[in-house]
Amino acid sequence: MKITVTLNGKSTTLETQPRETLFHLLRRNGIHSVKFGSEDGADGFSTVLVDGKLCNSIVTLAAQVDGKDVFTVEGLAGHQRPGWNQKAGWHPIQQAFIESGAIQSGYDTPALILAAKALLERNPKPTAAAVRDAISGIVSRETGYTKPVMAILRAAAYLRGEDPGPLEGAPGDEMFLMPEGLLPSADTPEPLFSGGGFGTGTQTRVKTQPKVVLTTEAEQFNVVGKPLPKVDAPKLAQGKPAFVADFERPGMLYGKILHSPHAHARIKAIDTREAEALEGVHAVLTYKNVPRVVYSTAGQSYPIPGPLDYVSFDNKVRYVGDRVAAVAAETPEIAEHALELIQVEYEVLPPVLSIDAAMAPDAPIIHDQDDYVDFGDSDPSKNLVAKVDIRVGDVDAVCAEADRVFETTVDTQKMKHIPLEPWVTLTYWDEDDRLVILTSTQVPFHVRRILAPVLGLSEGQIRVIKPRVGAAFGNKQEVYEDIPAHLTIATGRPVLLELTREEQFIYTVTRHAMRVKFRVGVDADAKIVAQDMFAWSDTGAYGGHGLTVLGNTGHKTLPLYASPNVRF
Repeated sequence: MKITVTLNGKSTTLETQPRETLFHLLRRNGIHSVKFGSEDGADGFSTVLVDGKLCNSIVTLAAQVDGKDVFTVEGLAGHQRPGWNQKAGWHPIQQAFIESGAIQSGYDTPALILAAKALLERNPKPTAAAVRDAISGIVSRETGYTKPVMAILRAAAYLRGEDPGPLEGAPGDEMFLMPEGLLPSADTPEPLFSGGGFGTGTQTRVKTQPKVVLTTEAEQFNVVGKPLPKVDAPKLAQGKPAFVADFERPGMLYGKILHSPHAHARIKAIDTREAEALEGVHAVLTYKNVPRVVYSTAGQSYPIPGPLDYVSFDNKVRYVGDRVAAVAAETPEIAEHALELIQVEYEVLPPVLSIDAAMAPDAPIIHDQDDYVDFGDSDPSKNLVAKVDIRVGDVDAVCAEADRVFETTVDTQKMKHIPLEPWVTLTYWDEDDRLVILTSTQVPFHVRRILAPVLGLSEGQIRVIKPRVGAAFGNKQEVYEDIPAHLTIATGRPVLLELTREEQFIYTVTRHAMRVKFRVGVDADAKIVAQDMFAWSDTGAYGGHGLTVLGNTGHKTLPLYASPNVRF
């Protein structure tokens, strides 16, 4: 079907499917500012303006905006450098976001800017509380909202024709936000805007940089010792291609993963014939047709500090969400349908769901494969990834003589990292027959080194490109890029693999649950004379980062309180 919309001021006729969302229609037509965060739009990253009102494009059918005005960040003026063809400069909201340092990863920036635009058009003089309410539907984990609020209030002053003045720029100024309605005292610094940009009784300041003491000569510098906008803030404020999913390649296919429904099972049989026969499917990969090469998904320096316990596809699955098969198809919908056609027969095995269960004498062995490569004290027969043993002095003897001994045992739960941008990779062959891996990784050099043998390539035949990353928090230090790379090798075509929010939860790693038993000996002067720590780390189904996470539990805590006797 065809629909006609006014897209960023221009009447445009677009072709769409009846079930296609506005988000996918815009992305397909080169609008990069709309971002994927979740299928239900709860994050607000797919926000656009429809007839001037905020609209979550990922839960809006494209057909619903037929005849309406659709506005995205691309419609703002934006800073242009077109040589002799001069255009308008920054829109005041963009300018304020860039100046205020309100852009961190930038994944949420377009949505925040549009929310600001909608607010300021109906309320040119908002309070800080009104700003916070207006942007409350957009998840901004990285900024705490303080700087976006500051930027929007600054933009409001610009739009009213007022000069907000320079940012509070004295190095070391503290950041604070006064509660709405709380009148400043005589000791409170003046508001940031002289023109009443905050509303009554509301002030916001921001720490521009750490405390710096400048010499007389240094004060003459243009850059050193002065706060500057982020180098990549302009393109993020304009919604230009910056993140992996913003880039496309001619002939691009879409990858999807079939995930295990079982925590522990062996694949007795797998039939992919119906999926392979589906029109639009170009590859279906399983353990039957992909080379088996052991590696570690931990993006860490060589030699990997842990066992090699992972393969691209195995005939055994070890957690709910583990990979079973992968598909590359012409559209995401065809790929999803192909997954439904794959028939898998499982032999369900007993799961191991806790630290205690893993250490039990009769515990099921999770890694019983013949090609498991040990590291240090790892012992797969005991579900043991690694050991750390550090001793300084005689802890037991000193604790026996200490004036006071304190002891506790604590358990922490697993935590999910939840980056704003789900894990995503685009792979393709370049003109030099190099496999290009465009990925939202934290560890591009590790990706190249680790995957070279897995893919049957030399490191020189692989180029890894890391564009902007929409947050990571350690989650994107894992190496999962092998699946789209295998699909590109199998098809010869570019492949985009973008996880859904559900997949981000079930498929990618968690922070390890820990149990820590800690004993400390103290003398009569309250001086710590001994520290005794024993820790267990639940690494999950695989051993990636097992040794280093466990090691940091002691390495980064025990030295905080120096004592002559330590056991970890």
